[in-house]
Amino acid sequence: MTRRILRSIVVAAAVASTAAVAAGQTARSTPPRLPDGQPDMRGHWISDAVGGAHSVEDGRDPDADVIQGRADEHNPILIVEPADGRIPYQPAAAARRQQLLREIFTPTRREHVDPHIRALLDGVPRNNYVPGEMQILQVAGAVVILYESNHSYRVIPLDGRHPAAQVKLWMGDSRGRWEGNTLVVDVTNFNDETWLDSHGSFHSDALHVVERWTPAGPDRIDYSVTLEDPKMFTRPWKMSFAVNRNRDKNYEIWEDSRHEGEMDVEGILSGGRKEKAAGLTGIHEHRREGR
Repeated sequence: MTRRILRSIVVAAAVASTAAVAAGQTARSTPPRLPDGQPDMRGHWISDAVGGAHSVEDGRDPDADVIQGRADEHNPILIVEPADGRIPYQPAAAARRQQLLREIFTPTRREHVDPHIRALLDGVPRNNYVPGEMQILQVAGAVVILYESNHSYRVIPLDGRHPAAQVKLWMGDSRGRWEGNTLVVDVTNFNDETWLDSHGSFHSDALHVVERWTPAGPDRIDYSVTLEDPKMFTRPWKMSFAVNRNRDKNYEIWEDSRHEGEMDVEGILSGGRKEKAAGLTGIHEHRREGR
Protein backbone atom coordinates (compact mmCIF):
# COMPACT_ATOMS: atom_id res chain seq x y z
CA MET A 1 0.00 0.00 0.00
CA THR A 2 2.79 2.38 0.94
CA ARG A 3 4.60 1.72 -2.34
CA ARG A 4 1.39 2.32 -4.30
CA ILE A 5 0.83 5.65 -2.51
CA LEU A 6 4.43 6.76 -3.06
CA ARG A 7 4.21 5.79 -6.73
CA SER A 8 1.01 7.85 -7.09
CA ILE A 9 2.66 10.85 -5.44
CA VAL A 10 5.70 10.60 -7.75
CA VAL A 11 3.52 10.27 -10.86
CA ALA A 12 1.33 13.20 -9.78
CA ALA A 13 4.40 15.35 -9.13
CA ALA A 14 5.87 14.47 -12.51
CA VAL A 15 2.61 15.33 -14.27
CA ALA A 16 2.39 18.64 -12.40
CA SER A 17 6.01 19.46 -13.22
CA THR A 18 5.49 18.66 -16.90
CA ALA A 19 2.34 20.80 -16.98
CA ALA A 20 4.18 23.68 -15.32
CA VAL A 21 7.02 23.49 -17.86
CA ALA A 22 4.55 23.33 -20.72
CA ALA A 23 2.64 26.29 -19.33
CA GLY A 24 5.87 28.25 -18.96
CA GLN A 25 6.90 27.44 -22.52
CA THR A 26 3.47 28.50 -23.78
CA ALA A 27 3.71 31.76 -21.86
CA ARG A 28 7.17 32.48 -23.20
CA SER A 29 6.17 31.65 -26.78
CA THR A 30 3.04 33.83 -26.68
CA PRO A 31 4.20 37.36 -27.55
CA PRO A 32 2.30 40.50 -26.60
CA ARG A 33 -0.04 41.78 -29.27
CA LEU A 34 -0.66 45.14 -30.86
CA PRO A 35 -4.15 46.69 -30.96
CA ASP A 36 -4.78 45.25 -34.45
CA GLY A 37 -3.93 41.72 -33.22
CA GLN A 38 -0.43 41.40 -34.68
CA PRO A 39 2.13 39.76 -32.37
CA ASP A 40 4.51 42.53 -31.31
CA MET A 41 7.92 42.04 -32.96
CA ARG A 42 8.95 45.69 -32.96
CA GLY A 43 12.55 46.58 -32.15
CA HIS A 44 16.14 46.19 -33.31
CA TRP A 45 17.33 42.72 -34.21
CA ILE A 46 20.40 40.94 -35.54
CA SER A 47 20.57 37.51 -37.08
CA ASP A 48 22.67 34.71 -35.55
CA ALA A 49 23.78 34.09 -39.12
CA VAL A 50 25.57 37.44 -39.45
CA GLY A 51 29.27 36.70 -39.58
CA GLY A 52 28.66 32.98 -39.80
CA ALA A 53 29.50 32.60 -43.49
CA HIS A 54 32.77 30.82 -44.12
CA SER A 55 35.09 31.42 -47.02
CA VAL A 56 37.53 29.12 -48.75
CA GLU A 57 40.33 30.78 -46.79
CA ASP A 58 38.96 28.98 -43.73
CA GLY A 59 39.92 25.67 -45.29
CA ARG A 60 36.46 24.70 -46.40
CA ASP A 61 35.66 22.92 -49.64
CA PRO A 62 36.32 25.62 -52.27
CA ASP A 63 33.17 24.63 -54.13
CA ALA A 64 30.98 24.81 -51.02
CA ASP A 65 28.12 27.20 -50.64
CA VAL A 66 29.05 29.99 -48.23
CA ILE A 67 25.61 29.85 -46.68
CA GLN A 68 26.00 26.27 -45.50
CA GLY A 69 27.00 25.66 -41.91
CA ARG A 70 27.20 23.23 -39.01
CA ALA A 71 25.13 23.12 -35.87
CA ASP A 72 28.23 23.41 -33.66
CA GLU A 73 29.35 26.71 -35.20
CA HIS A 74 28.89 29.89 -33.16
CA ASN A 75 26.98 31.73 -35.87
CA PRO A 76 25.85 29.13 -38.39
CA ILE A 77 23.92 29.94 -41.53
CA LEU A 78 22.28 26.59 -41.85
CA ILE A 79 20.98 24.90 -44.93
CA VAL A 80 18.79 22.44 -43.09
CA GLU A 81 17.30 20.83 -46.20
CA PRO A 82 18.70 19.00 -48.11
CA ALA A 83 20.72 17.10 -45.52
CA ASP A 84 24.04 17.55 -47.36
CA GLY A 85 23.85 21.33 -46.85
CA ARG A 86 24.25 22.11 -50.56
CA ILE A 87 22.08 24.21 -52.83
CA PRO A 88 20.43 21.67 -55.17
CA TYR A 89 21.39 23.22 -58.50
CA GLN A 90 20.33 21.65 -61.78
CA PRO A 91 23.33 20.39 -63.82
CA ALA A 92 23.47 23.37 -66.18
CA ALA A 93 23.16 25.82 -63.30
CA ALA A 94 25.84 23.96 -61.32
CA ALA A 95 28.23 24.21 -64.28
CA ARG A 96 27.52 27.92 -64.60
CA ARG A 97 28.23 28.42 -60.91
CA GLN A 98 31.53 26.57 -61.18
CA GLN A 99 32.52 28.98 -63.93
CA LEU A 100 31.51 31.93 -61.77
CA LEU A 101 33.56 30.53 -58.86
CA ARG A 102 36.57 30.61 -61.18
CA GLU A 103 35.85 34.26 -61.97
CA ILE A 104 34.94 35.90 -58.66
CA PHE A 105 38.46 35.67 -57.17
CA THR A 106 40.07 37.16 -60.27
CA PRO A 107 37.18 39.28 -61.56
CA THR A 108 37.51 41.05 -64.88
CA ARG A 109 33.91 42.19 -65.39
CA ARG A 110 31.46 43.89 -63.06
CA GLU A 111 29.14 40.88 -63.04
CA HIS A 112 31.99 38.88 -61.43
CA VAL A 113 31.82 41.13 -58.34
CA ASP A 114 29.35 40.46 -55.54
CA PRO A 115 26.32 42.77 -55.98
CA HIS A 116 26.58 43.57 -52.25
CA ILE A 117 30.07 45.00 -52.81
CA ARG A 118 28.71 46.98 -55.74
CA ALA A 119 26.25 48.59 -53.25
CA LEU A 120 23.26 46.97 -54.95
CA LEU A 121 20.34 45.56 -53.01
CA ASP A 122 20.92 42.15 -51.41
CA GLY A 123 17.54 40.63 -52.10
CA VAL A 124 15.60 38.16 -49.96
CA PRO A 125 16.58 36.20 -47.95
CA ARG A 126 20.19 37.45 -48.08
CA ASN A 127 19.33 40.82 -46.57
CA ASN A 128 18.60 38.93 -43.34
CA TYR A 129 22.15 37.58 -42.97
CA VAL A 130 24.50 40.15 -44.45
CA PRO A 131 26.38 42.26 -41.83
CA GLY A 132 24.27 44.80 -40.03
CA GLU A 133 21.16 44.97 -37.91
CA MET A 134 17.52 45.32 -38.82
CA GLN A 135 14.63 47.21 -37.27
CA ILE A 136 11.11 45.81 -37.38
CA LEU A 137 8.23 48.30 -37.38
CA GLN A 138 4.54 47.42 -37.42
CA VAL A 139 1.61 49.48 -38.60
CA ALA A 140 -1.98 48.56 -39.31
CA GLY A 141 -2.00 46.20 -42.28
CA ALA A 142 1.77 45.95 -42.75
CA VAL A 143 5.14 45.00 -41.31
CA VAL A 144 8.18 47.13 -42.22
CA ILE A 145 11.81 46.00 -41.97
CA LEU A 146 14.63 48.57 -42.14
CA TYR A 147 18.10 47.15 -42.80
CA GLU A 148 21.47 48.69 -42.07
CA SER A 149 23.03 46.93 -45.05
CA ASN A 150 23.01 49.14 -48.13
CA HIS A 151 20.27 51.22 -46.48
CA SER A 152 17.52 48.94 -47.78
CA TYR A 153 14.03 48.28 -46.51
CA ARG A 154 10.95 46.11 -47.03
CA VAL A 155 7.30 47.03 -46.70
CA ILE A 156 5.29 43.82 -46.24
CA PRO A 157 1.55 44.36 -46.75
CA LEU A 158 -0.67 41.80 -45.06
CA ASP A 159 -3.12 41.58 -47.96
CA GLY A 160 -1.54 38.71 -49.95
CA ARG A 161 -1.87 40.34 -53.37
CA HIS A 162 1.24 40.24 -55.58
CA PRO A 163 1.64 42.49 -58.64
CA ALA A 164 1.61 41.13 -62.18
CA ALA A 165 4.31 38.55 -62.96
CA GLN A 166 6.14 40.83 -65.39
CA VAL A 167 7.04 43.21 -62.53
CA LYS A 168 10.63 42.31 -61.52
CA LEU A 169 12.19 43.79 -58.38
CA TRP A 170 15.59 43.57 -56.65
CA MET A 171 13.98 42.76 -53.30
CA GLY A 172 11.05 40.92 -54.80
CA ASP A 173 7.50 41.62 -53.71
CA SER A 174 6.75 40.59 -50.11
CA ARG A 175 3.23 39.80 -48.93
CA GLY A 176 2.59 38.59 -45.40
CA ARG A 177 -0.03 36.84 -43.35
CA TRP A 178 -0.22 35.67 -39.74
CA GLU A 179 -0.53 31.98 -38.95
CA GLY A 180 -0.99 32.10 -35.20
CA ASN A 181 2.13 33.83 -33.87
CA THR A 182 4.13 33.23 -37.07
CA LEU A 183 4.53 35.89 -39.72
CA VAL A 184 4.57 34.04 -43.04
CA VAL A 185 5.98 36.15 -45.89
CA ASP A 186 5.51 35.05 -49.50
CA VAL A 187 8.06 36.73 -51.79
CA THR A 188 7.83 36.67 -55.60
CA ASN A 189 8.54 38.99 -58.57
CA PHE A 190 12.35 38.86 -58.28
CA ASN A 191 14.82 39.91 -60.92
CA ASP A 192 17.83 37.64 -61.46
CA GLU A 193 20.52 40.12 -60.38
CA THR A 194 21.05 39.28 -56.69
CA TRP A 195 23.19 36.53 -55.15
CA LEU A 196 22.35 34.34 -52.16
CA ASP A 197 25.88 34.59 -50.76
CA SER A 198 29.26 36.14 -51.54
CA HIS A 199 30.33 33.15 -53.67
CA GLY A 200 27.98 33.67 -56.56
CA SER A 201 25.07 31.46 -55.49
CA PHE A 202 22.63 32.86 -58.02
CA HIS A 203 19.00 32.34 -58.89
CA SER A 204 16.66 33.18 -61.75
CA ASP A 205 13.68 35.52 -61.91
CA ALA A 206 11.50 32.50 -61.09
CA LEU A 207 12.73 32.45 -57.48
CA HIS A 208 9.95 31.98 -54.94
CA VAL A 209 10.74 32.51 -51.24
CA VAL A 210 8.57 31.73 -48.22
CA GLU A 211 9.81 33.11 -44.89
CA ARG A 212 8.52 32.19 -41.44
CA TRP A 213 9.23 34.60 -38.54
CA THR A 214 8.18 33.00 -35.23
CA PRO A 215 8.71 34.78 -31.87
CA ALA A 216 10.37 32.30 -29.48
CA GLY A 217 10.49 34.61 -26.47
CA PRO A 218 10.85 38.34 -25.84
CA ASP A 219 14.38 38.48 -27.30
CA ARG A 220 14.42 35.86 -30.05
CA ILE A 221 12.72 35.12 -33.35
CA ASP A 222 13.11 31.73 -35.02
CA TYR A 223 13.57 32.36 -38.74
CA SER A 224 13.22 29.77 -41.49
CA VAL A 225 13.00 30.21 -45.22
CA THR A 226 12.17 27.91 -48.11
CA LEU A 227 13.48 28.70 -51.60
CA GLU A 228 12.34 27.22 -54.88
CA ASP A 229 13.32 28.09 -58.42
CA PRO A 230 12.25 25.67 -61.18
CA LYS A 231 14.75 27.23 -63.59
CA MET A 232 17.77 26.64 -61.32
CA PHE A 233 17.07 24.17 -58.50
CA THR A 234 16.13 20.50 -58.64
CA ARG A 235 13.96 20.84 -55.53
CA PRO A 236 12.96 23.38 -52.86
CA TRP A 237 15.53 23.87 -50.09
CA LYS A 238 15.50 25.45 -46.67
CA MET A 239 17.61 27.56 -44.29
CA SER A 240 17.03 28.26 -40.61
CA PHE A 241 18.63 30.44 -37.93
CA ALA A 242 17.78 32.62 -34.94
CA VAL A 243 17.30 36.40 -34.88
CA ASN A 244 18.14 38.08 -31.56
CA ARG A 245 16.98 41.36 -30.08
CA ASN A 246 19.39 44.25 -29.52
CA ARG A 247 18.34 45.47 -26.08
CA ASP A 248 20.37 48.69 -26.26
CA LYS A 249 17.60 51.29 -26.06
CA ASN A 250 19.90 53.94 -27.49
CA TYR A 251 20.83 51.94 -30.59
CA GLU A 252 20.19 53.61 -33.94
CA ILE A 253 20.42 52.33 -37.49
CA TRP A 254 22.83 54.62 -39.32
CA GLU A 255 22.80 55.21 -43.03
CA ASP A 256 25.07 52.82 -44.93
CA SER A 257 25.66 55.01 -47.95
CA ARG A 258 27.91 55.06 -51.02
CA HIS A 259 29.15 58.22 -52.64
CA GLU A 260 29.04 59.12 -56.29
CA GLY A 261 32.28 58.39 -58.08
CA GLU A 262 33.41 55.65 -55.67
CA MET A 263 36.06 53.52 -57.40
CA ASP A 264 36.14 50.38 -55.23
CA VAL A 265 34.79 48.09 -57.95
CA GLU A 266 37.21 49.48 -60.52
CA GLY A 267 40.05 48.75 -58.11
CA ILE A 268 38.81 45.18 -57.62
CA LEU A 269 38.56 44.63 -61.37
CA SER A 270 42.02 46.11 -61.96
CA GLY A 271 43.49 43.73 -59.38
CA GLY A 272 41.63 40.77 -60.89
CA ARG A 273 42.89 41.54 -64.38
CA LYS A 274 46.48 41.78 -63.13
CA GLU A 275 46.23 38.49 -61.26
CA LYS A 276 44.65 36.73 -64.21
CA ALA A 277 47.40 38.05 -66.45
CA ALA A 278 49.89 36.63 -63.94
CA GLY A 279 48.34 33.20 -64.28
CA LEU A 280 45.98 33.12 -61.32
CA THR A 281 42.69 31.98 -62.77
CA GLY A 282 40.41 31.40 -59.80
CA ILE A 283 39.59 30.00 -56.43
CA HIS A 284 41.82 26.90 -56.43
CA GLU A 285 44.93 28.91 -57.33
CA HIS A 286 44.18 31.32 -54.48
CA ARG A 287 44.07 28.43 -52.03
CA ARG A 288 47.44 27.10 -53.22
CA GLU A 289 48.94 30.55 -52.81
CA GLY A 290 47.56 30.75 -49.26
CA ARG A 291 45.26 33.67 -50.04
